Amino acid sequence: LLIEIFSGVPTKSIARFSCVSKYWASIFCRPDFTELFLTKSLTRPRLLFTFVTDGKLFFYTSPQPHNPDDNSSLVAIPYPTFHHHSTYICKQVCGLVLILGWGRKEAQVICNLAKGKVRALPKVPRYQIDTPRRIYLGYDPVGKQFKVLCMNMNMNFFTPITYWILTLESGKRLWKKLEPEFNFKEDGDVYGDICINGVLYFEGKLEGSFVIVYFDVRSEKFSFINKDQDMLPKPSAYYTGHSTLFTSG
Repeated sequence: LLIEIFSGVPTKSIARFSCVSKYWASIFCRPDFTELFLTKSLTRPRLLFTFVTDGKLFFYTSPQPHNPDDNSSLVAIPYPTFHHHSTYICKQVCGLVLILGWGRKEAQVICNLAKGKVRALPKVPRYQIDTPRRIYLGYDPVGKQFKVLCMNMNMNFFTPITYWILTLESGKRLWKKLEPEFNFKEDGDVYGDICINGVLYFEGKLEGSFVIVYFDVRSEKFSFINKDQDMLPKPSAYYTGHSTLFTSG
């Protein structure tokens, strides 16, 4: 009964109620609550505003107006502010936002907009010459799990890329090394990735040719789709709910 009641309350209230008791906080961490809350949230979409100033990252959300011609004012709800330099904010996936910090001292951060919480990810295992180049956030709708995929691009040309996966769940979070069947490379850009129905899509390079790599979040397996020769590198992906459009240029 509590799950049904809490799933209909505003986002700001979820963050406040989680401080009432450990039992209530545990309810908000349950996969069935997350799924129900996100399902109901789709019926009341919100706008997300983020900006960085003076080394601080700010989040605000506001209800999306149903009528663009309506002159009524919108009230933005602030979220926790934290210090962060040189950031890139990735696409949101089912209510979570991945924030990438560049540089060796910058952390990779997950922001839960529903609960108003921000947590740093554990450091990615790496050799001294490794530099994290690609980090993606995906969601497995079957297992109800969020996972972070990281690819370490080595500065040494003869050293292969290393692949790591992190499951976001309660308890100790550890990176697990993956061994893909093929070793693709990427050009270092972070744009163009998208997660649809438990599959991550992004651009890569295999044997000198640009391909669209897809990663099954549940099975943790890689595969790829050959790109048309007329498509330029660095495509952008747009998902309409029924089909995905890749554009370039």
